[in-house]
Amino acid sequence: MPRYKLTIEFDGTDFSGWQIQPDARTVEGELEEAFSKILRQPIDLIGQGRTDAGVHARGQVAHVDLPENIEDLQKLIFGVNGLVGQEVQIQSIEPVSDEFHCRFDALYREYSYTMLKRRSPLHRNFTWQLPSTCQTQLFSECAQLLDGEFDFAGFSKYNIENYTTLCTILRSEIQEDEDKIVYIIRANRFLRNMVRRIVGTMFKVAEGKISLSEFQELLNNPDAKVQAFTAPAQGLILEKVFFKNISK
Repeated sequence: MPRYKLTIEFDGTDFSGWQIQPDARTVEGELEEAFSKILRQPIDLIGQGRTDAGVHARGQVAHVDLPENIEDLQKLIFGVNGLVGQEVQIQSIEPVSDEFHCRFDALYREYSYTMLKRRSPLHRNFTWQLPSTCQTQLFSECAQLLDGEFDFAGFSKYNIENYTTLCTILRSEIQEDEDKIVYIIRANRFLRNMVRRIVGTMFKVAEGKISLSEFQELLNNPDAKVQAFTAPAQGLILEKVFFKNISK
């Protein structure tokens, strides 16, 4: 069966994350059900990684093996997109080699996290509307500390499946305008809740509850007696997954 790479955009507000779970609505589950219904056979999608409940994606990547007798791929994707509805859409499909694996072949991933400085009903599902005033320049000072490899055990939820908690940060920057603060982070891998805990702890620094030196201490020593704070899910978007040249 030929293998294809899918790029998927979704609003995670009403999903229990990407990965299929018993008795829960997930993005992967909705897509697999739509493919299987149209093709009349079980179809298994493999995602490059999980996203938590409430987290969104502009560039989630999955791979899928499809029957050889499909004459019109775009018609198939049109049908799948119609079944899953407006919360999830496959934005592109491309053939890849049979050896391609979207998780193991990914070089790095990039996320954005958006914080709003004011209350906005129209943006409540896609931003963290900051609960108090803070010194916003301290977000940038925190972001500048994340350059290179660190042990993020202190900034992540424990997961027995982790073979390591080391991650290499390639990009960490704050973009700020009058209304919002956007944190952009790119790394070779991410741990559970890692970005949300980085952002939440940055906010505690900006709020004056944690010092910049304490933030750096937790970054350099996961066993430091500093409590990380987890930002809410809705501000987080998986922007892009980067691969080497994988064209078939």
